[in-house]
Amino acid sequence: MATYGELSTRILRMLGDPKGEGYAELQLLDAIQAAMDAILPWAPKTSVTTLTGDGATVEFALPSDAYAIETVVVDATGEMLPPSIIAPGNYIGSNTTGANSWILYPSGKVTLSKAIESDGTYTAYYLAHWTKPTPDTNDNDDLDTPETVLHALTLYASGWLLTSASIESAEVRQFGTRVDSGNPEHNPLQESSEWLFTLFLNEMKRNPRYQRAQL
Repeated sequence: MATYGELSTRILRMLGDPKGEGYAELQLLDAIQAAMDAILPWAPKTSVTTLTGDGATVEFALPSDAYAIETVVVDATGEMLPPSIIAPGNYIGSNTTGANSWILYPSGKVTLSKAIESDGTYTAYYLAHWTKPTPDTNDNDDLDTPETVLHALTLYASGWLLTSASIESAEVRQFGTRVDSGNPEHNPLQESSEWLFTLFLNEMKRNPRYQRAQL
């Protein structure tokens, strides 16, 4: 498992700035946070939470890191409940057929069609955001992302930082003068950042993509 300092060092080395003289600490932090979200379609964090019934409640708050539900399981039977589909002709609520159903609605909550019996439990299997570093994170603090995505995080964060630098360059127009030879780039930082994002996509495609649940 990589540390925050290890990832930061890899990013700065890729940018040719191992001492970090050209980037503020908060810029580096923002880039790493963005990279952690960018890998989610291929490498999400998988988690579970328990829904405990009281015989009346149908709406349950999900953990703050949740962004999608894979399935909800009736613990007593092991049955995987189907999601409620918002489409004409379908039903939601107590009139639905089957043991129960669920929907990720409203934001940050899962709503069941029927209340769980008192002291009964369901387990919600969900996809979560990786734990992002904060300004208080130390270089020796472990990241919870898997080792297999370390290179992808490096590529995306490097591209993000170059994008930020590219915007600054465009504002001051330091590359605004054409020369009459070849095909000069007005903003070479933009070209470099786009290339790094392409390398990021290639790296993620090289790894097995997470197989989402069949709904």
